[in-house]
Amino acid sequence: MELKIKYHYSYFIYPYVVKEEKYNKYIQKLLKNNKCTLKIFEKRKNANLYSYFLPTVKEYMFKSFGFADSNRKIFNSSGIKLKANMLSQAPCTIFEYNLGQDVQAKAGEEDGIFFKIEKIEIICFNTGICFLLLKTNIEGTDKFSDLLNFNFRFRDINSEVNEGLNSSKIKIQTGTFNDIKKLSELIKELTGSTREAKKMDIDTNRFLIYSYVCIDQEYWNDRNDFSGIEKEFFKYANVLNSEFNSSFNNDRLKTVNLGEYIKIGISNAGVNLIASSINTVNYTNLPFEFENEYLYTYIFTLYKKYYLTKLLKEFKNIKKAGAIKEKFVNFTNDIWIHEITNNDNGILIYKEASEILELDDIYEKAKKQYDVVYKDFRVRDNEKVNKIILFLLVISLITNVVNFIILFKLK
Repeated sequence: MELKIKYHYSYFIYPYVVKEEKYNKYIQKLLKNNKCTLKIFEKRKNANLYSYFLPTVKEYMFKSFGFADSNRKIFNSSGIKLKANMLSQAPCTIFEYNLGQDVQAKAGEEDGIFFKIEKIEIICFNTGICFLLLKTNIEGTDKFSDLLNFNFRFRDINSEVNEGLNSSKIKIQTGTFNDIKKLSELIKELTGSTREAKKMDIDTNRFLIYSYVCIDQEYWNDRNDFSGIEKEFFKYANVLNSEFNSSFNNDRLKTVNLGEYIKIGISNAGVNLIASSINTVNYTNLPFEFENEYLYTYIFTLYKKYYLTKLLKEFKNIKKAGAIKEKFVNFTNDIWIHEITNNDNGILIYKEASEILELDDIYEKAKKQYDVVYKDFRVRDNEKVNKIILFLLVISLITNVVNFIILFKLK
C-alpha cells in the first residue's frame, strides 16, 4: 500500500561546536554576513512560544522577549564589535540565513527526488554549542516512500562519502544552490571547523532529523487503525529507506501519542511525527506547534546533552578544573533544576527525548567528576590552611626565641 502525503516538512539539524574563546569572533562573523539576520522574538508575534516556555528557559533561549524598543534602538545603532559583545553575554542567540529570491529549477531529470530548502536557522549558545537547521520540502511527489528515501539519503550530505547522493538521484530544487556540493560548502562556511565537535564524539557526517508528515486520512481513520501503517511509521521514525524489510529493533525508540491520530517516534536519529488528515488541526495548527514550541524543546534537550558532554571532557584538564567546577554549578542552578514548560505534550516530548539522549546518566557522570574535583579542592585548601598555620607557628616560634634572647641579654 503506497501512502499518500497531504503535507510535510523535514528539518535537518547539524550540531557543531565553537571554541568558547572564539565565540565572540564567530558572532562577529555572522553579523558581518549580510545574509544572516538576527532573529528577534516578540511577545505578540510569538505569543504561543512566549506562553509555552517557563520563565527560566524563556530568559535563557529567547532573551529578546525582554527587549524594550529602546534596547533595540541602541543595539541597531551599535557597531559590529559592540553588537557581538552584547550577544556574547546572552546565553542563546538565533540567526536566520536569508536565502533570497528563490527560483525553482526545472525537474527535467528522470525519476529524481527534488526538494526545496525553505529556511536556514543558526542557533548559538554562548558556551560554544551551536546548531544549524535546514527546513526542506520534497517537491513534485505525494508518495510517502519518496519522503522516506529523501530523509534517509539527505541526512548524509555532509558525509565524506556523499557522492552517493548523486547516484541516488536527489536533485536540489532551488536556484540558490545549483548542486549538493554548493550546499555542503555553505554548511562548512557557516559552521567552520569540525575539530571541537569531534572531540566530543559528535557525528559531523550525519544530520539529526526532525520531520513532520500528515498522511491522507484514507490510510488511518476510524475504520483503518494504526496497525495498517505501523511498519511504514517505524521506517519513518528510524530514518530507514522505503525498501527496508528486516525486523525492527525498537529498543532505542520512544513512541509518543499526542492524540488519537498523532504519533511521534523519538530515537537517537531524531524526532519524527506522523498524523492523519482525518483531523483538520493535524495539518493546520499542529505543523506550526511542531516546528516552533516542540522544535525548540528538542533543541534545548540536545543542548543539555552536548554541554554536559563538553563539561565531562573538560573535567580531565586539571589546570582548568576550578573554572569547570563553576560552570557545572552554574549549569545546575541555571538550567538543570528547572522545568521547561507546563504544556502536557511538551512535558511528554521532553521526558522521552531526555531518556533517549540519556541526560540523567550523563549528568550523574558529570556530577561524579565534580565531586572528585570538589574533594580535591577541599584537600588542597586544607593543605594550604595547614601550611599557613605551620608557617605562622614557625614565625611565632622564631619571634619568641628572638624575644627570649633579647631579654636574656638585657638582663
